Amino acid sequence: MNSNPDGPIRITKEEATSSHVDDLLKRQMSLRGDPGVTRDRGRVWYYQTWLVFMVVGMIGAIIAWAIIEPYFSDMIYYQGTVTSVRTDVDQESNVSKRNVVTEAVLTVRGETIYVLATTREVMNDGSMRHLDLGSIQNGETVGVYLRLVRNNQGENVAVASFLEQSPTKVSDSSVMTLAQLESRDRVSSMLLFPLVAGLIGLFIGAVDGIICRLPRRAFLCGGVGLLVGLLGGFVCHLAAEVAYMPLTSLALKQSEDTSSGLSTLGFVIQVFGRTLAWGMVGVAMGLGQGIALRSKRLLIYGLLGGVVGGLLGGMLFDPIDMIVLGPDKVSAHWSRLIGLAVIGASVGAMIGIVELLARDTWLRMTQGPLTGKEFILFKDVMNIGASPRSDIYLFNDPQVADDHAVIRSVGDECEIEARQTTHPVLLNNASTRRARLRHGDTVAIGRTIFTFQRRRG
Repeated sequence: MNSNPDGPIRITKEEATSSHVDDLLKRQMSLRGDPGVTRDRGRVWYYQTWLVFMVVGMIGAIIAWAIIEPYFSDMIYYQGTVTSVRTDVDQESNVSKRNVVTEAVLTVRGETIYVLATTREVMNDGSMRHLDLGSIQNGETVGVYLRLVRNNQGENVAVASFLEQSPTKVSDSSVMTLAQLESRDRVSSMLLFPLVAGLIGLFIGAVDGIICRLPRRAFLCGGVGLLVGLLGGFVCHLAAEVAYMPLTSLALKQSEDTSSGLSTLGFVIQVFGRTLAWGMVGVAMGLGQGIALRSKRLLIYGLLGGVVGGLLGGMLFDPIDMIVLGPDKVSAHWSRLIGLAVIGASVGAMIGIVELLARDTWLRMTQGPLTGKEFILFKDVMNIGASPRSDIYLFNDPQVADDHAVIRSVGDECEIEARQTTHPVLLNNASTRRARLRHGDTVAIGRTIFTFQRRRG
């Protein structure tokens, strides 16, 4: 600007094109009631809660899988040197109540392992073939994929499902005892549900704070989500085991006459049991945000969404396992990865969908840094301002006070109140101190503009 007050006023290009000039022009147009000041972009797809929760829920489940998978086994893998091969086995001493035949008994590194007629040999290229017992020699190193089952005398015995001759790599199972491997398998199975629930709860709880640039809320909600998921997942795992194990046993009984795998009825029972189990664990996956923010509404949304998502993901787990790798496999790690990812995505998506269907009132940002994002009014008193402690945080705007406005629920209605006389709130382009909000009202706070919306009916 020219320093001479009597001379012409000179405005530089930088001053004329600055954002401050745009803000002043828009405010003047708003005060005059001119149309076209802002354009309502509606809901933006990448800010939709169900989609965001679906993605982060899936990421949390995948990370949980990556942590637990190295220690998780569908069957115990035991490696060692063969010291005895006996084929003259008494057929009356079947190793289980199922109609299977014992063909041989191996002694591998001091452990007795029963070989059945259905035991397959795993080749170096991953293919399967019928096991040739004559090819197994004393002193040979083998790897055995086995299960512990009860024999006719009620004792636990090791039964080989697959056998690998001359394994190409040495694993820790070559030095651990069968009892140690069984204990590790039991611990990893016990940690699977809590870890998946905890990490899904962590990511779903933290993501809204991350999007809104509220690190304190992200840490708080994420931390509570992790803790509730771990503890709730462990408790729900115990309850799920009570329901799941009898159904699994029933599924196996339906397959007594099947040479391998489950019968159709057994598979249906297995799917039902797993669906019920994951539905129980889903209870703990969506509670973190509601507990951390002390919001009954968010708590209900998370509870319902978690249960429905867990049921849906659990129902798809076994069919995915069958489609991806089929029943004849030594490990289901890839299908378990996909199955857990589906569970995480289902839980996240259903929490968002329940929230979408059940919400009563919300603000949609039509102009501002998060244009298109919707903010649910999840508490009776919602603070709006430039303070990170605000329920709706408006960052990087010098025109917004730390404690700028508050929205209160008054019965079935909502009202907005300006907290600062020096920092106005514009309702439908007019400055207001306190006013009742109606569906479709526009609320301008600094450079940010919202549309107030209420569920119809």
